[in-house]
Amino acid sequence: RPQRAGLIVVLLLAVGSVTLSVLGPRLLGNATNLIVDGVIGGQGIDFPKLHRTLAGVVVLYVVSASMAYCQAWLLAGVVQKTMFRLRSDVEDKLHELPLSYVDRQPRGDLLSRVTNDIDNVAQSLQQTLSQLLTSVLSLLGVLIMMFVISPLLALVALITIPASLVLIKSITGRSKKKFIAQWAHTGALNAQVEEAFTGHALVKVFGRTDDAATKFAATNEKMYDA
Repeated sequence: RPQRAGLIVVLLLAVGSVTLSVLGPRLLGNATNLIVDGVIGGQGIDFPKLHRTLAGVVVLYVVSASMAYCQAWLLAGVVQKTMFRLRSDVEDKLHELPLSYVDRQPRGDLLSRVTNDIDNVAQSLQQTLSQLLTSVLSLLGVLIMMFVISPLLALVALITIPASLVLIKSITGRSKKKFIAQWAHTGALNAQVEEAFTGHALVKVFGRTDDAATKFAATNEKMYDA
């Protein structure tokens, strides 16, 4: 919410970029029509008009790309400012936790949550937000343009979408469990490594090197499987 002004600008830039990129193929279609009509009609291609049309397409794509770049740049700033606040909040929370909680938690797992998990949230937001925004807007824009050009062909193309959605739902349903397991095992592995190296002298003194290695190998195998 503190970044909502930036998000509104990002949304407006995304709408503008997608709108221009969707209009591009339609203008290119006009250029193709000029060539075809000139060849079939026998009067020759109207090159001045063709040049103007192509120049308009170039300007359109340049402006669209510029808006997309600005949108991505602003979105990166919004995400990183949000992550800055999140890291600060986590740091404050850690200082407020009672010692009994810190004693119960493996330090490696706690460190993994503070570092790896927050980094994953940042990467997911930066990649997913941008892709989700542009993909949804592109889908809407392309659908509108398809029905404007040819409703029949648009309906034929839309038949494939439900099949794709079923496949995507199946894949994401299975992959979500694996991602959760992967990061759970990452935290456990970090905890084992941190404890083993922090207490390395004790591990050696009590002859627990093989046990530590076996425990590490087991968790490492689970992470590999996930």
